[in-house]
Amino acid sequence: MKKRAVIYIDYEYEGNFVETTEKYNILKAKIKSIVQEDPDTDHFDIDFKERRGNHRPDITKMKFRSS
Repeated sequence: MKKRAVIYIDYEYEGNFVETTEKYNILKAKIKSIVQEDPDTDHFDIDFKERRGNHRPDITKMKFRSS
């Protein structure tokens, strides 16, 4: 059986490109550590984008597609 877990994290900080890269690398390393400890995981990916607006999305309504 295949399942997908979605994690949504908002950051709010005053930082530059270097600090953003550091945050990205730290977050990716932590997620990679979680994935490596679970033999049932198949794949993970992370994307770090600028956030627009203050609303929080309903992740149950998000749609994903693979290309």
